[in-house]
Amino acid sequence: MKATILAICALVGLVTGYFAAPIASYGYLRAKEPDMFGAFLFFLVDNEIACNCQNQPPNESLKTVKNSISILQGWRNQNPNSQMLAQEIGLAQVRLSRVEEALGDEAQAEEGLNAARIELAPLGWKDLSAAHLIALTTQLDSEYRPKKENKEVASLTAK
Repeated sequence: MKATILAICALVGLVTGYFAAPIASYGYLRAKEPDMFGAFLFFLVDNEIACNCQNQPPNESLKTVKNSISILQGWRNQNPNSQMLAQEIGLAQVRLSRVEEALGDEAQAEEGLNAARIELAPLGWKDLSAAHLIALTTQLDSEYRPKKENKEVASLTAK
């Protein structure tokens, strides 16, 4: 009887801990390590812009990038001197411009590039040409794509 009660208590403790640990660590990081917590959230937003937009139709990509820009601007309101946030907002504006161009909205695409230039110029960026900014974001986004599997190696290991 004691062994059964002990086993039940242990099981309840494990299940409770399984669900309570992420909530407790979230609260701890937010309160005690705000820089680490902010870096984690920044990674999620940056990853969402680059990764998800590659696999979405243009209309959904437009929503994703606009949402990410809104989040980044909210963070910048809390930390107006952050050069990193200004740079990421500028690069996100270029990505937004690329999506709008893919949708055929040339005026909005040009407006997005101008908004990017406004963000990046005070940071000391020299080449703010459309070709350079688009090439840069294309290169950055390509680094997030999963590497293609070498089919020759895969076929050799499957045998």
